[in-house]
Formats: sequence, structure tokens, C-alpha cells
Amino acid sequence: MIDSIDYEKRFVGQSIPVLTPAEMRKTEEEAFAHGIPSLLLMEHAAIKVVDVLEAELGGSCREKKVLFFCGTGNNGGDGLAAARLFKRRGGYPHVVMAGNAKTPDAKTNQNWAEEIGIPIYNLAEYSQQEKHAFLEDGHDRFDAFVDALLGTGFKGKPEGLMEELIRAPLDYFFPHDHPIIAVDIPSGMDGKSGEIPGACMSADVTVTFHAVKPGLILTKKRDYVGKIVLADIGLWDIEAYSDYDGGVDLEALREGVCYMLPHSAVDFPERPINAHKGDCGRILIYAGSMGMAGAAAMCARAAIAAGAGLTTIACPREIIPVLQVLAPNAMCVDIEEAVQNPPAYDVLAVGCGLSQKEGVWENILKLYDPQRPSVWDADALNLLAKRPMKLGKNAVITPHPGEAARLLGWNIGDVFKDSLVTVRMLQEKYDCCALLKGDVSIACEKSGLTENSQFCKYYLNAVGSPALAKGGSGDALAGMLAALLHSQGPGAETAALASLWHGMAGVVGENKFGQRELTTMQLIDCLHEAEKWGRGEMPTPDTKK
Repeated sequence: MIDSIDYEKRFVGQSIPVLTPAEMRKTEEEAFAHGIPSLLLMEHAAIKVVDVLEAELGGSCREKKVLFFCGTGNNGGDGLAAARLFKRRGGYPHVVMAGNAKTPDAKTNQNWAEEIGIPIYNLAEYSQQEKHAFLEDGHDRFDAFVDALLGTGFKGKPEGLMEELIRAPLDYFFPHDHPIIAVDIPSGMDGKSGEIPGACMSADVTVTFHAVKPGLILTKKRDYVGKIVLADIGLWDIEAYSDYDGGVDLEALREGVCYMLPHSAVDFPERPINAHKGDCGRILIYAGSMGMAGAAAMCARAAIAAGAGLTTIACPREIIPVLQVLAPNAMCVDIEEAVQNPPAYDVLAVGCGLSQKEGVWENILKLYDPQRPSVWDADALNLLAKRPMKLGKNAVITPHPGEAARLLGWNIGDVFKDSLVTVRMLQEKYDCCALLKGDVSIACEKSGLTENSQFCKYYLNAVGSPALAKGGSGDALAGMLAALLHSQGPGAETAALASLWHGMAGVVGENKFGQRELTTMQLIDCLHEAEKWGRGEMPTPDTKK
């Protein structure tokens, strides 16, 4: 989860831009072109790093010893500037460098650090024996470590001295309870994809600047990132092309634009005093079969809890008595009657526990109306994979990786290579909004005012809990999404909002019931507390008790 010093007041209820390293460089270059000194941005970045470092040290830098690992580029320059500011706050910084600074701003900060007497050890000038002796001598002498070796633009596998320094905190210093603060990104992690092909610093906190980098969210080793702090370093607010008017370089949009939603997005307006159930959305759910009635019930109960005014389950006649007990607020109708005389609905949800028996696909098509929002989940996706068709912008497909592989005709390994590519291919093949579920869920849609200006818009959600790794969680998400498609309208932002609310409820549920014990029905009961969290009426739940 993101725990931020600055971002909530910058993006209350708004989408948080996520910038790739290339996009971040372009943003900085635009700032430089408008007269903002690069050295000033480095100073602002260093201030934020020291603010976080001070907090991790218990609120004071005084008398604390911190070892700063600095590279030769601007990431190292951030670290050198932070070491200087740390000393100004009463701390005792020591700097280990992988070579002398190479960029102008990093050189300036190295000179300033030397002028005020900060010990700087350039291990590139040490023999192997001297290097090992120095590192071993530092055992257990420091209260914290700062990783400023490699920045977000690094690609590949760290080698030689750089690899050794990345491994040094664990190989030589055994930090235990001594925090490691990463500057912008843990060294060795790809800023765009999150791939870690070799050595990588394992941070307790990552202070990333101006915008979240996708690699911090998409990496399969999230524990290497630790807590993310999004720091404002004085660049102007990002529009990120959300209102494309034809004046933006289309090449810059080739890979799309990414966002995240803050917790405060889960803050829904109160209903009018005269609201009635017809105003709040009619949800038709085609779900359930013998042995899987629970999936239909959980989908329906989640839709009701998420605000649906009238919820109807179309299902085989034989499971109606079970569903009337499991989901008493929902109406039930025999699917054979429903396809002959479809109930009035605003949103259709299909697939949960449906089975792939003969006639099911034909029933889906008889109920489906491309002019109205729809959610396609579980067996509806498995059937869709066998009969691919364009669904349209009002539809949302919600595959997990296995279902995504079937929908695309890929091996499961291909799905994990690049999640952004996977979700984009799903969106393009089925011409709808795609929500790829996982520990990081990604919603994707096409945006732009004209056909020629179309680009992909992504929303990433990393809020969640291992407690959600249980059958039934996806059924609840499908029901929640169906309800929100009525109240919030179709699109990737709504899909991401459902995923965020679902994830926040998982965090609340883990706090109340535990990672193993949380059931889907209990998860649904946690939606209200998750909304209170989004409104700021309760603190972030502690899941480490």
C-alpha cells in the first residue's frame, strides 16, 4: 500500500498519475526548460529523503549514524545531498561511493559534502582486500542505511562493485531493525516493469519523487519496495493527457498513461433524502449452478452491499431455494423464464459459478445488451475464450491470470511477462474495459476524443491483502463492480475503484479476522468500514498485529 507524506493532500479523491522513467525524464526536462534549476529539484528530493529518514529513526537525527550508499549519477547526487542535510540535523553520515560523481549536480553535492567534512569512501579506489576489510569493519555500527546507488532509469543486471554494494547491507551489516531507505527506487529494480534480473536492494521504505513509478507497483517482489512514500519535489501538477485535445505528441502516448486511485476515492456521496430502490440500480446476475450456488449468492450480496437497489439472480430452478436463504435481499428467477422474458436491468453480471454446460452461452447472449453495462467473470470468460467477440465499451471483463491466458490463447507464463501488455491485449481483442486481477490489479480502456487519438489508459491497484486469496473473493468483486457501474458509470476508473474498495475491505477484514480466517461473507460485511477509511473517519488498519 502507499503510505504518503504528501500525496493525499495533492490528490484527494483524484487519480494519482504513474509515470514511467522515460515520462519522468520528459517532465523534468520540461521543468528545466522553463527555468527550474535541476540542482533545486535534487535539493527538494534530498529534503524529502531526510524527512522520511528522520521519521524512521524515531523523530530525530541527532547522534544517529547512517550509511549512505551513493552511485555516480543523479540518484547518487540525491544521496549525497541527503547526507549533507542529515548532518545539518545533527546526524553522523558516512558515504560509500561506487566511484566519483559523474553528473554536474552529483559532483556539486559531492564537493559540498567533502567541504563540511562528511567521510566519503570511494570503494572503486580500494583493493578487494581493503574493500572487504572496510565493509566488515562497519558491522552493526549504523542506525539506518540509505540506498542511492541506481535510479529509475537503470536497466539490466548490476555487476562488479555495484552488485557488491547492493548486497552489502545484508552481507556485511545485518541491518535487522535498522531501516533501509531507497531513493526513488530500490537499486537493481527496473523502474518500468519491476523486473529484478540480479541483485536488488531490499528497502523498508522507498521515497519516490513526483509520481509513482510502475515498477514499484508491478514488481513481483513487493517486499523489496517496502512502504512507498510519494514525495512532492516542486514540479507542477501532472495532467497526464487525461483531457487529450490533439495538442500532445502521440508518440508520448504510445504505451498509454497510468494512474492509481488514492484511498480517499472510496468516499461515496450520500443518497438524496427521497431516493428509492429504482434510483439505485437494477442488477441482473446470471450465475450459479448445482454445487456452485454460493458463488451466485456472494456476487448478489456484494452487489447489494455496494449499493444496488434491486438485485435479481437468474439461475437454474433447482438452486433457487438455496439462494433465497443465502441472499434473501435478492430476487430469483428461473433462467429458462429469464431468457424468454428478461427482467428489467441497468447492469448485467454474468459468470460466477455458472458452469460451461450446454446452453449457458446461448443464455448469456440472450440476456446481454451491448448498450448497457455488463461484467463478465469466471465461466462467462471461459466461454468467451472459446467464442471470442467484441463486447464494446460498456462491458468489463475481469480475468485472473489463468483466465487471461485462455482468453488470449497464451501460455500462463506469457501473461506474467508484462502485465501492462497483457491487459492491453485483452482490451484490444475484446474491445472493452479489461480488469486483470492479481496482487496488483490493472484496469485498461481506450481513451481519446477521436479514433486517431486513441490511447490506452491504465489504472493500477496494489491495495489488498493475502486474506483475499480465497475462493469467493472474485465473486464479491464482480457484484461490487456491477453496482458501481450503475452509480459511477462504465470505464476503467470504475473498475479500478471497485478493485480498490475490494482491496481495502480485505485489509480491514485481515485486521479483524486474520489472513487465513476471513471469509467472503465477512469481507462483504467490511465494505462499510473500508468506506469510512476512505473518508478519513478511521486510521489505516494495522494488519501486522
